[in-house]
Amino acid sequence: MLRDALRKCILAESSEDKANFDKFVFTFELVPARASKGKAIDDIIRFAQEAAAAKRICALSITDNAGGHPALTPQALGAEIKSLGMAPVIHFSCKDKNRNLIESELFELDRAGLNTLLVLTGDNPRYGYMGRAKPVFDLDSVLVLSMIQEMKQGLVVHKKAPGGGVRLPQMDFYAGCVVSPFKRTFPEQILQYLKLRKKIRAGAQFVITQMGYDVRKYQELKFILHKMGMSIPILGTVLIPDTKLARIIYKNVIPGCTIPGRLLRQMEDWPKNRSLDLRLEMAAKLISILYGLRYNGVHLSGPALEYSHIHQVMEMAREYAGNWQDYVQEFLFPEEWNSFLFEKDAKTGLNTTRLVEGKKQARTPSFSPGYLIGKFIHALFFEPGKGLFKLAKAAVEACHKKGCTSWLCSFEYFFKELIYQCQRCGDCYLGEMEFLCPQSQCAKKLLNGPCGGSNKGWCEVWPGEKRCLYVRLFHRASWDLDILFKDSDIKPPRNWALDNQSSWLNFYLGKDHNHLNERLKNED
Repeated sequence: MLRDALRKCILAESSEDKANFDKFVFTFELVPARASKGKAIDDIIRFAQEAAAAKRICALSITDNAGGHPALTPQALGAEIKSLGMAPVIHFSCKDKNRNLIESELFELDRAGLNTLLVLTGDNPRYGYMGRAKPVFDLDSVLVLSMIQEMKQGLVVHKKAPGGGVRLPQMDFYAGCVVSPFKRTFPEQILQYLKLRKKIRAGAQFVITQMGYDVRKYQELKFILHKMGMSIPILGTVLIPDTKLARIIYKNVIPGCTIPGRLLRQMEDWPKNRSLDLRLEMAAKLISILYGLRYNGVHLSGPALEYSHIHQVMEMAREYAGNWQDYVQEFLFPEEWNSFLFEKDAKTGLNTTRLVEGKKQARTPSFSPGYLIGKFIHALFFEPGKGLFKLAKAAVEACHKKGCTSWLCSFEYFFKELIYQCQRCGDCYLGEMEFLCPQSQCAKKLLNGPCGGSNKGWCEVWPGEKRCLYVRLFHRASWDLDILFKDSDIKPPRNWALDNQSSWLNFYLGKDHNHLNERLKNED
């Protein structure tokens, strides 16, 4: 199992057994086809059979509707792979499921013994039956990790639910998460690490990086986690693309994935008759560097690869590992990034442990009507002990008692829909998010930080049209790199019981997220 392999790797590292490459962890990513049978599925099963027999890859991860396209579920394929004696890692994304289905599927996975999960927010749904599918994103990856953590301890069913008031049996999940160290702008990169901090606090037990190839950025993640005081196993993703896939990634067609332009041009110059061998050699060199950087393992992926290719890569990486420093210069792409968080080591080409200086931003003034009006109203009516808070609270409570809430709701949303494209969620976050609405202005309606799909500040779903909500939020707030080392609250999900109600009423009556912990404590 992955957890056992990572534990052995960490023990080897702690015993200074650096020469033991056999403890280095390898996983490989499988992408199910849009089918339940056929050659594509048969090829996956054959790969799994060969990997199980060789016993060098410790786990096969199975994507969950990768790229937002429908495919065979990872649960179905995972059960079959497990029966072959191979450990599966189930990708578990949030894009297609509401919180009830998430809970039900976790029950199913635990029942089937498919307990190793990679939790992701997921790509926005794309092509489906008779058109584009509806995105769900009822919970984000942070909240799913929180749910899994509670299930591991024994989830307590709400006492008002059927059969409620009981603690469910504990479940043995081993859940990890994903992070990208390869964002090209400072706000995006810092936001990735801030969300990773939340994921680890919510219960993530291992981390897999996105792909990006620049080894300074891979090393940056190790250094950031160390400065955060967070010790967690890390696997570096090593994609082994063909030229066709590399071109697609370079065009940002696959959310969150990136490839340096110079690397793509090198691949395009490769002789066709040597292309596969050079792909494998490139991957082996990168693996050896990640081994040298004290990663716990690598997560391999790539199209049209057979197990024999992966075996060849692992053997080459073993040979290169003793001289990994010799290959560092081949995987440095400084022209690609404007987001290095550590100063460069002139001798090695990698990072020093010193954070870059002067990386801070004063609050960027916003003169948008939504910001100015929202800030004025919030300060006047919604900050306890200030302004007209007491008067407003008394007025709203009186309105509630006299049955005038429908009028209050219409009055509130007349302005909010005009200014913020309000979605009438009944639980407003404007005052906490620089007066940007996550329900109307984030394609995935995320509350605990951005997804991994933004590119150069643009939203994954609307590239070139809309900026990522969290990048806009970040520019409206003052920050410096110290923000990386401070905890922030994990925001609860939208409560659909409040839908189409007045958020003002719910705030003053203590029904919104601001009072959730207090209500849960009273209910207990």
